[in-house]
Amino acid sequence: MNLKQVLKNAKKEGEAVGQFNFSAWVQLRGIFKAAQEQNQPIIIGTSGGESRHVGLKQAVILVEMAREQYGVSAFLNLDHGRDLEWIKQAVDAGYDAVHFDGSELSLKENIEQTREVAEYAHENDVVVEGELGYLTGSSEEHSEKIKIEKENLTSPRQVQQFVEQTDVDSLAIAIGNVHGVYAEMPNLDLERLERIEKETGAFLVLHGGSGIPDEDVQKAIEKGIVKINVNTELRLTWKESLTKALKKDSIKPYEILPEVERAIQEKVNSKINLFHG
Repeated sequence: MNLKQVLKNAKKEGEAVGQFNFSAWVQLRGIFKAAQEQNQPIIIGTSGGESRHVGLKQAVILVEMAREQYGVSAFLNLDHGRDLEWIKQAVDAGYDAVHFDGSELSLKENIEQTREVAEYAHENDVVVEGELGYLTGSSEEHSEKIKIEKENLTSPRQVQQFVEQTDVDSLAIAIGNVHGVYAEMPNLDLERLERIEKETGAFLVLHGGSGIPDEDVQKAIEKGIVKINVNTELRLTWKESLTKALKKDSIKPYEILPEVERAIQEKVNSKINLFHG
């Protein structure tokens, strides 16, 4: 199946497909082992920084290798692309999907640049995700509370115009979700999500899937979310498990890293279970 069909099936079944980001092979192995165990399709994400660290062509090759090794339906997505040329390079390198983040632009500029990405990507059968609304925060652990400004949330009135004029396949929305994990997580505006869902047939995406209470995630899926991105929790799991593993009396990576891999696998397992009910 292609990615559109996977998302369509998730929407029909009232489930969500997880996107899990990586920037190291040990993370990728843990993610794929969880997907294999759960027998569920996944999306592998690389942010701008992650894709530059790994390399676009290298990321494509690594995912292809893992896909073949573990027998998992997996799709590679460029997450939060802002540089049009870098996005086009990702398409040319063999990415299955690209996300253009024009959330810091005016609506007019966002539409124009997202449409440019969609035209280029669709010529190569690549799925395109746009973004409407602005997500606060950064993909890290924060000790403070975060404040959500209402004007940053996705406007249901703009959704139909944005999707029709850009021709995106999926749409990342801001409904109180944030990047990162905070001491007190904000509540999701589920009523806003319902209004957005009524305005478009595009697949709705929830970024900032880390730290949101399970009950809220389940409600968001029930109300139309079909893709959920997880990054910060995987980074925290990687750091915590690596710190613990390094206390072992060993300097051999092959004795240390399996503990990290298992921890990531467990975290992804829990997320896949949540997203697929």
